[in-house]
Amino acid sequence: MEIADFQENSMLSNELPSSSDEIKVRPWGFWATLGFSAIIFGLFCALQILVATVFVSLAKVQHPELDLAVYAKSLPSNGFCIAMMVIVTGLLCTPLTLLFAKLRKNISVKDYIGFREPLKREWVKWLPILAAFLFLSDAVTYLLHRPIVPPFMADAYKTASFLPALLFAIIIVAPMFEEIFFRGFLFQGIRYSRLGPIGAIGITSFFWAAIHLQYDIYGIATIFALGILFGIARLKTGSIHLLMVMHSLASLVATIEMVLSVHFVG
Repeated sequence: MEIADFQENSMLSNELPSSSDEIKVRPWGFWATLGFSAIIFGLFCALQILVATVFVSLAKVQHPELDLAVYAKSLPSNGFCIAMMVIVTGLLCTPLTLLFAKLRKNISVKDYIGFREPLKREWVKWLPILAAFLFLSDAVTYLLHRPIVPPFMADAYKTASFLPALLFAIIIVAPMFEEIFFRGFLFQGIRYSRLGPIGAIGITSFFWAAIHLQYDIYGIATIFALGILFGIARLKTGSIHLLMVMHSLASLVATIEMVLSVHFVG
């Protein structure tokens, strides 16, 4: 197969080829993917710890009498701290993820991660599916007599010293990094392993839900279910652009609910 023909066919299909040439353009294998992902996750954790340490240090300087243990426990629901953690980790871990994808020979970062504009029919199909999921999720939560807005989210809104930073972090940065990493880099490495597409959907959803430790078990389970939906959309469309928009919209809905809860529900 000529290179020009191969590139043309890849653009038309928006998928990695399934022929014998697929071997040449596959993403990193399963273990390499896990190894690179461990490095990314290690940086992610280190940066979050660094941001938390800076917050604790500044608080101690400003308020010497402050009980640091109590203050440190409040950071997971501190809106400004959350914003800084998300922004710092997202803006540094995203380039690292793209670098690891770029290091793989014979496949472009665009094809590896899934940077392509969705077709109009894909927008028309998946955005209503997302809306239905969010509606049903809230309905089930309400029927189970659980809060639509977790308490830590209300606290985050109240303690967001600079609200635009929190909104930027939740609606823009988090969806960008998490989709590029989980449904882009990690998804591809698992998808083309023996675990296949189903394994890719399940494992990426599990790990994505697991990083949201600020939620309770019910909240984490809901995120896992949303991850399954995102994984299916990734598999069917091959577009990380669609996933970032869907993720951003889900975060926007959660943010609106957070604001309404604080101001009108109490």
